[in-house]
Amino acid sequence: LGYARHLADKISCHPALELLATGPLSVVCFRYVGAEDQPRIGDEAELDRLNAAILQQVIRVRRNVYLSNALINGKFALRACIVNHRTRQRDVEMIIEEVLEAAREVRNAAS
Repeated sequence: LGYARHLADKISCHPALELLATGPLSVVCFRYVGAEDQPRIGDEAELDRLNAAILQQVIRVRRNVYLSNALINGKFALRACIVNHRTRQRDVEMIIEEVLEAAREVRNAAS
């Protein structure tokens, strides 16, 4: 539970990420909303498509962390569930790094 709180806190402080939900267990749902140096993506459908592509980039291409997805208030969310007893703080922080790098790769491939 402490690692989920840590992840939620880090996401809340990052301008390119939006915290969508946390739970009483070790689940954190969030999404990528745009890098600081790029205009935010305003269209919800576009954000959903972008985050779905980011998820695929994280789990199929990068393969350093595993995320799933959820639908939170109609928004596509990246879902981190921390259950492995060997998880360390560095592992949790890697989730953010991997999502941001995957977002950069997806956006570069689209332009």
